[in-house]
Amino acid sequence: MKKFVLFLLFILFFIILIPAYAEKMPNLRYKNIKNKEKVFYNQDSDVWQTKFNKNDNYFYKTKGFGDFYDYVDKDGNFLFSTNCEYEFIKDDKFIGYSNRDLKFYYITYINGELLKHPLSKEEVENLFPNYKVLCISEFSDKTSSYKIKKHIGDLNIIILNDTDKVFDGFSYTSGNAVFEQYDLKGFLSVSKSGMIQFAPKGENPNGVWYMILVR
Repeated sequence: MKKFVLFLLFILFFIILIPAYAEKMPNLRYKNIKNKEKVFYNQDSDVWQTKFNKNDNYFYKTKGFGDFYDYVDKDGNFLFSTNCEYEFIKDDKFIGYSNRDLKFYYITYINGELLKHPLSKEEVENLFPNYKVLCISEFSDKTSSYKIKKHIGDLNIIILNDTDKVFDGFSYTSGNAVFEQYDLKGFLSVSKSGMIQFAPKGENPNGVWYMILVR
C-alpha cells in the first residue's frame, strides 16, 4: 500500500511539473510546424506546402539536438536543420525565427543545400502588423536606447537584429516596466510603461546594454 501511495505521488508530481516547462509562446497568426509534421518542397518553383499528394517526396520534422528540430526524408535520413525555434509556411514560403540571432529567415533547400535569407524590417512588419518592430541598428549610438510611446492596451514588440551581433543567452531586466516574455526571445508584450534593458552575449561585462524606453 505504501509503495502504491508513493507511486501516485510520483505521478502527481510530474503532472504538476510538466506545465511549468511547457512552451510559452505569444499569440501568433502563423502555426508553428509541429514535431512529426510533413512538409513538401518543390525546388523548381520554390514552393513549400503541408498539403500534398501521397506520392510526393516529402520531409518531416523530428526532434534534433537541444531546442532544435531536424528535417529528414521519408526513410528517416537527415536532410537539414534550420536552427530556428519557430518555423511556419506563409504563401508557400518557409520562414524560420532564430532566438540566437533575433532574426527571421526565408529558407530554401536547393540541390541538398540549405540557404537562409534574413528578412527585412518591412517584411517582418507585413507578417506581423500588430507588432512594433524595433531594429538593433535603430537604437541610439550614444545611449543604446530606443524611445517608443505606448498607447491604450498592451504594446507588442519584436526586436529584430539587423546587425552581426549574437544574442544567444541574453535576458531582459527592468525596474519599473511590466512586460511578458516568451520562448521566442525577441517578442515582448508591454503592459506598463518604463525601461527595459537587454544585452547581446558577451557584451554585458563591458557595460553595453540596450534600453527600450516605453513612455
